[in-house]
Amino acid sequence: MDLSLVVPVYNEADNLRPLCQRIHEVLAPTGWTYELVIVDDGSTDESAKLLACLHAEDPRLKVLRFRRNFGQTAALAAGLAYAHGEVIVSLDGDLQ
Repeated sequence: MDLSLVVPVYNEADNLRPLCQRIHEVLAPTGWTYELVIVDDGSTDESAKLLACLHAEDPRLKVLRFRRNFGQTAALAAGLAYAHGEVIVSLDGDLQ
């Protein structure tokens, strides 16, 4: 695996599909093998349900879910521990 992108999110249901689409649009032409690791930090919106649907559409999307909110640092640490890429990059999930 060439690249892992780790994205901690909390209540980002509105941004998840555009985030995944933009990442795939940018990386698809590179030919790199990659995974997108999204860590749901105990979201109370529809993030978990949407992430399950997005994972079903693209198995490169890996989802880790916390039962409650532990904070961005804990979510990022969990994603980094899970990631398998030679290069690991962290991103914010809010499209900014």
